Amino acid sequence: MLDFFAPASLNNTELPPRIDYRFGVEFAFERGVDHEWVTSVIRHYWWHTLTVSAVYFAVVKSIERAMRDRKPFELRPLLFSWNGTLALFSILGLVRTSEEFFYAVVSEGIVASVCRCFEPSSVGAHWYLFFALSKFAELGDTVFLALRKRPLTFLHCYHHASVLVYTFHSGAEQIGAGRWFIWMNFVAHSLMYTYFAITSLGVRVHRKIAATVTLVQTVQMLAGVGISLFVVYIKTQTKHKCQQSFGNLNLAFAIYLSFAFLFMRFFVRSYLSSANKTKVLSAAKKMN
Repeated sequence: MLDFFAPASLNNTELPPRIDYRFGVEFAFERGVDHEWVTSVIRHYWWHTLTVSAVYFAVVKSIERAMRDRKPFELRPLLFSWNGTLALFSILGLVRTSEEFFYAVVSEGIVASVCRCFEPSSVGAHWYLFFALSKFAELGDTVFLALRKRPLTFLHCYHHASVLVYTFHSGAEQIGAGRWFIWMNFVAHSLMYTYFAITSLGVRVHRKIAATVTLVQTVQMLAGVGISLFVVYIKTQTKHKCQQSFGNLNLAFAIYLSFAFLFMRFFVRSYLSSANKTKVLSAAKKMN
């Protein structure tokens, strides 16, 4: 089964040249990581994210059982700090990756932006690593929901676990399209975690804002499907070299198509169904 999704070898001489963009300003924390070592570790151990996901589900179920006869924790200050920190991280990540992202799209072209990865020692590569590590932290969202005895949806748990797996699988072969996937995720999470930081303080937010956050996430998933289709076209119908294996594309389609369906269904049920219009805020909290 894992062979079907096995990452491609980075020793392939047919890989396209990388996009070597140099940022105008580089911060100390964006330099110095041994990316050859990091890449080697990810390539050999990415599949352990499946183990982490299994432990994640087990821990969440254990917390739910432990909380069954207990009163829910409020945790408002801690929840605000948690969501606020992830919001700031996402905003900073969006700002820093946008510079290289738009350079790749405008100066190198759309095909290059989805097919050619950034240099392993670059600022962009550091943010790819930070992004990947943040997926471990985001599993904590579910712990807060369980401790507060909020309903846990399949979409929420599946989303967190599968994104963790796909992020490290993509990092193992440093896919070119990862530039797009990371940038889109930072856009969505900048809005989402800011929204949840505000609502964690008990502030009532207009339902249109909650709907907008979900809509942005839905568009992100549909765009992921579109980008993956574009990569398939490039790899099969053109002579361009594209740094993304069919194993990774198989995983991308499985995840993005399922996400698109689940998010569209959630959006329709939560914001377009008249029966649920009065429950929008509570429905949004079930997702994250």
